[in-house]
Amino acid sequence: MDVATQGLKANIAMPDLNEFMTTDQAAKALDFTVESVRQLVYKKKLVSQRFGRSILIPRKAVKEYLEKTKGMNKKDPRRRLKK
Repeated sequence: MDVATQGLKANIAMPDLNEFMTTDQAAKALDFTVESVRQLVYKKKLVSQRFGRSILIPRKAVKEYLEKTKGMNKKDPRRRLKK
């Protein structure tokens, strides 16, 4: 391993995975499909972090989304949050 590669690996820290959910777990918590969760992430309506090809969503972000949309039907247009 050369010095440049060694420096890159040292700067990348893996987060505490207990604080994150997969898109599948978030979809179950939000009562959405996995694709709908990915769309929320893509539209930046749900905070996420990418690790390679994996998308991790903070549990806090899912909780905040549920609080903001509390009492709304799943298909309610008001559920489309502003940025």
